[in-house]
Formats: sequence, structure tokens, C-alpha cells
Amino acid sequence: MEEKKRKGYKDPEAQKRANERYLKNNPEAVSKGTIRSMRSNAKRYIREFATPQELEELEILIKNKKKS
Repeated sequence: MEEKKRKGYKDPEAQKRANERYLKNNPEAVSKGTIRSMRSNAKRYIREFATPQELEELEILIKNKKKS
């Protein structure tokens, strides 16, 4: 017979504890999540809030980052 795959925890608190355990044992997952969040925030800022002057400043920062 086929084994049933676990679809998750029935108790939300158990899922939360499992997530915390995973993040504690996998620090690279935490840093990847932080980077993903920062990237998303930067894109949203550029799309929705940045002025033309700020965009010019960002272009300079990007060019300098590419050089180094």
C-alpha cells in the first residue's frame, strides 16, 4: 500500500514549534529569508515611492557596487 504523505500539523502551535526548530537548526534559512525580504522591500520602494533624484542616487550606488 502507498504511504500517505503528511500534509502538515493539525495543531497550529505544533507547526509553529516545528518552524522554530527548523530555523534554529538552519541559520542559512534565516539569512536567506532576510535577504529575500530586503530585496522585496527595495523593489517596492523603487516602484512606489522613489523620486527621480533618489533613483539617480540609487543608480550611482548600483554602479559602484558592480565595480567592487
